[in-house]
Amino acid sequence: MRAASLPAKSSPIPLSVLLIITALFPVFDLAHAGALYKWIDEDGQIRYSDRLPAAQVRKKHHQLNSQGVVLSTREAAKSEAELAAEAAAKLKLEEEEAIQARLDEEQNKKDQVLLLTFSNEKELSLARADRIEVIDSVIQLISKSIITTQQTLDELQASADEIYLSQGKEVPGGLAQKIEHFSRKKDSRSAQVDSKMLEKKKINEQYEIDLARYRLLKAEAD
Repeated sequence: MRAASLPAKSSPIPLSVLLIITALFPVFDLAHAGALYKWIDEDGQIRYSDRLPAAQVRKKHHQLNSQGVVLSTREAAKSEAELAAEAAAKLKLEEEEAIQARLDEEQNKKDQVLLLTFSNEKELSLARADRIEVIDSVIQLISKSIITTQQTLDELQASADEIYLSQGKEVPGGLAQKIEHFSRKKDSRSAQVDSKMLEKKKINEQYEIDLARYRLLKAEAD
């Protein structure tokens, strides 16, 4: 028995028609007649044909067998903008993974130092106390310097007020320069104290972080 002739390739073939043909002519095999395609057109309608329109090649479509079962699916080709966006996203992900890997490596090194340096929590606490003690000593020295500087500044300012300003006279350049010098010195010393106080705060904060990390590492080791 001869296979039934298909409609002209230029016309989409309704799936119902193809199934009827297959039922009437069992020996007719659409696989021998060429591929059968299924797609959705611009109007949202499902289309079938043994020839895929050129405009549909880069769009999503399916290839079917003679029973209308999907053999393969080709997704729509991505636009240049979509490809560029994917490439950018991939690059960003790779950068983030590289950063995370570096952070993990740095954390691992810190963990090793922490475990090798301290055998227990008490040693960690003593190390923090030693650092705080050193800073406190520096703060005390600077504070004494501030007191001395302030006394000198007060004396100079008193002289300027008593001898010159109270008489309506201008303070001489030499005395004015000394007042300015000790005033700047006091401000500088005060800034140093503030800096050391901030350093103490950071040491205490880091101690809490190190202690929590140390406990975690010890717990994991046990």
